Amino acid sequence: MKTRHLRIGAALCSLAVLAAACGADDTGETATEGSEAAEETTDDVELPAGDQTVCYVTAAEAHPYVTPANDALAVAADAAGTEVIRLSQEFDAQTGTEQLNTCIAREVDGIILWPLDPAAYVSGLAAADTAGIPTVLINSPMDEEGLALADSFTGPDTYEQGIISANQMNELLGGSGKVVIIAGQAGNGTTIGRTDGFTEELERLGSDIEVLATVNADFDQQKALVASRDLITRFGDEIDGVYANDDTMARGFIDAYKETGGTNSPIIIGINGQTDAFQSIRDGEMASTILQSPDADGKLAMDTMLAILAGEDVEARIPLELFVIDPDNVDDFEPAL
Repeated sequence: MKTRHLRIGAALCSLAVLAAACGADDTGETATEGSEAAEETTDDVELPAGDQTVCYVTAAEAHPYVTPANDALAVAADAAGTEVIRLSQEFDAQTGTEQLNTCIAREVDGIILWPLDPAAYVSGLAAADTAGIPTVLINSPMDEEGLALADSFTGPDTYEQGIISANQMNELLGGSGKVVIIAGQAGNGTTIGRTDGFTEELERLGSDIEVLATVNADFDQQKALVASRDLITRFGDEIDGVYANDDTMARGFIDAYKETGGTNSPIIIGINGQTDAFQSIRDGEMASTILQSPDADGKLAMDTMLAILAGEDVEARIPLELFVIDPDNVDDFEPAL
């Protein structure tokens, strides 16, 4: 099995990662095959006759969570002898909608899509459905219309993650206090699920916790650092707690707070179960994280697609197992990444 990585648009080329060189042809599209750069366009790629081919529209190539999920998906496909064409959105939903159409035009056997927006891909999913191409949504949920068009959604229940985080924060703050939310990308399904789950659960609990501000940092540590500096300047010691939509952004706040020289760090809760978060919990810098495995995420999506291609019935939603990691059990688990 060969896994091809195709990126559309010359502007995306500079974002490609790993050791492979980024070489674009006159179409602005780049391709790599395995670890070697290949100077070919999508039209140049010839697929072996009779082989099953899955088109995978991933969120990005270079990201602490997405990259290992991509790799695990490729390994699962390799084990099954299935061809994978990988297209990277680089966190741009508009690019993803175009790539989804590219997958359909190539008449692949199946499509795995990492949605970056809960509604942006509906027309493409409808076109795939009309073409008889099964689709699996990985990691990030879509709205009900999108979910209805896909054969299955696999990944974490992001709304449940928000609920879990709200209950942790409410317990740790004794039911009252002031918090800030460092969210991911505006409009992103994971951002919406994790944020709404948190705020709506606080309401259901009747908590006296007040959300001072919600800022978007795009799941990026540097952006979270900058946003956190502003939050600390605006609210200072009023901040009793920080809820970050992922551990990378939690680290951004921790670093910003350290710059102030403060000693009474707010309660910080993250998600993903990264190695840095585990160590931050041990060091007393974070209260908890929610462990979800990117390897399991990628493998689950491909295994589900393989089951569909084999003619098996699959559930409409197949969730990843989640574990809360805190000081009491941090040494009992392995980080997700």
